[in-house]
Amino acid sequence: MTAYKIFIKDLFLDTLWEILYFPFWWYSRGLKKAALFCWQRIKGGWRALALSILLRNFFKPMYGQRGWEVYLLSLNTHFWQVGWRFLFMAGWFIFWLFILFSWLVLPIFVIWQLI
Repeated sequence: MTAYKIFIKDLFLDTLWEILYFPFWWYSRGLKKAALFCWQRIKGGWRALALSILLRNFFKPMYGQRGWEVYLLSLNTHFWQVGWRFLFMAGWFIFWLFILFSWLVLPIFVIWQLI
């Protein structure tokens, strides 16, 4: 009889608990994990594009050369590099923000489709 009770508990009650607990987990700890994951990916994109290094060296001439021609050329080059990389970074940020928004909406969408 004891094995039968353990079987009922393990199969039905624990499964019922998991089903009822799932929405609370999804919008609490699961959302926190998803947000941290997306934030890590955004920070990784910032590092991969080396934007902090480019911004720190924006007004420094390339290759350590001096002269107003080199300074203007370096300024122009840095302007275009920073501009394009910020554009890529904005796209990267929007992509991960969409992923996080999808995390929020997905259970509601699935329930709506099932009904």
